[in-house]
Amino acid sequence: MPDAHGPAGPLPSKAGPKPGRLFFDLSTSVSWRGRPAVGIVRTERELFRNLIDRPDLCVLPVLYHDGEFRALDPDVARALVDPGPTSRDAPAPASAGIGRALPARLAMRLAMRLAPVARAAARRLLDRLPPSARRDARLALLHARRAIRALAHGQAGPPVSDIDVSLVVHPTAADTLFLGGLNWDVVNWSRVAALRASTGLRVVSTMYDLIPMKFPQFLPAPQHGYHNCFLHMIDGSDLIFCISASTQADLADFVAASGRAPVATEVIRLGADMPAAPDPAEIAEPLRARLARGRFALAVGTLEIRKNYSLLVDLWADLLGEPGFDLDLVVVGMAGWGADETVRRLRALPGFGTRIVWLQRLSDAGLSWLYEQCHVVVFPSWYEGWGLPVVEALQHGRPVIASGRGATPEAGFGAATILDPDDRAGWRAALLAEAAAPRRHVVLPPGTLPGWQQAAATVAAGVARL
Repeated sequence: MPDAHGPAGPLPSKAGPKPGRLFFDLSTSVSWRGRPAVGIVRTERELFRNLIDRPDLCVLPVLYHDGEFRALDPDVARALVDPGPTSRDAPAPASAGIGRALPARLAMRLAMRLAPVARAAARRLLDRLPPSARRDARLALLHARRAIRALAHGQAGPPVSDIDVSLVVHPTAADTLFLGGLNWDVVNWSRVAALRASTGLRVVSTMYDLIPMKFPQFLPAPQHGYHNCFLHMIDGSDLIFCISASTQADLADFVAASGRAPVATEVIRLGADMPAAPDPAEIAEPLRARLARGRFALAVGTLEIRKNYSLLVDLWADLLGEPGFDLDLVVVGMAGWGADETVRRLRALPGFGTRIVWLQRLSDAGLSWLYEQCHVVVFPSWYEGWGLPVVEALQHGRPVIASGRGATPEAGFGAATILDPDDRAGWRAALLAEAAAPRRHVVLPPGTLPGWQQAAATVAAGVARL
């Protein structure tokens, strides 16, 4: 077996000697194989793709597994984050997948109801075990939880066993660990803190939002797991990247309220550029021909309470009866927590499957094509840490009607129509105006919208300062 300091060590470069290694954690990308890439997964993948070949960094992809960070083969890591047709999984037309979606939602609902009982039972079990056996038992419970989640979603990716994770990395004080994924779910922050204390490893993490603390009603209870993770992140990070000024302010408030010492933070703008060229091949006819007319509004994001799809359902239920209103509605996103009633009402709208289209899974290429073809993008979310669909729409030159809550106005860069999500009359009037207006192209000054290369450069600069 190669030594842990062999392939993980600094490599020669024309740019001269490199600093210590940057351990880039890809645990989220591994755990999400075969599932549609939500914004956090997209961010982890795109940052890695734009950092791995930088001549000023020695980037080593790693995976947190069995209590240790393990080195990943760079070629395996590149394939893992490749924006191919599986990046958002295979497409499902609006009328398809209904038989599969219902059992998945029932399984998810059952899992949420049983979760408190399961957690309590797990704690009692661990308390009764001798200390020497608790670590192995805890790991076994974590693996079981992940397996159950995968079964509930019906989209289990390949097991970690198909990846060589035999090489444990051994950090030094010259190294930095970058955590940019679902860090409350895939990484043990206690282990990160122990590594940081014993080796001098520097830790850079990413804060996407503090919605679980600000709006617990938007997520299934309880929220103590997020709370503990955020505290660990504050205590155990040398630098925290916040994806918006709004999130940075929310984090500062949380730090102060928690009595923690201030932590260095910096805003990082997520890229507006999509990793795949527009391609409608996966959208079947005759739906593709109808969408090619460009007479539809596009909504992108998981169907969950926070995204406020109920407003869109209300609006289209009303506007479909309005003479002359010919904008269809296309929704791209999985069914998430608390969306059963919204999904039921969406499917009950007149013309569901023709004028109302729901694509539960779509590749980046297919989504990019929809951005190009749509008449307007609508984003009525109650609260966001950023608003990736807003900047993606602007990158494609599409007009946007978006919520005025959270960081969404930042993502609009002054080019989006910003409305309060409670202003139903305002949204109705804006949609009627867009439907009546000729199709237009939104042009922003060059350099206004951030790109993933720019986001990666922000990370590289932050690491260099450390």
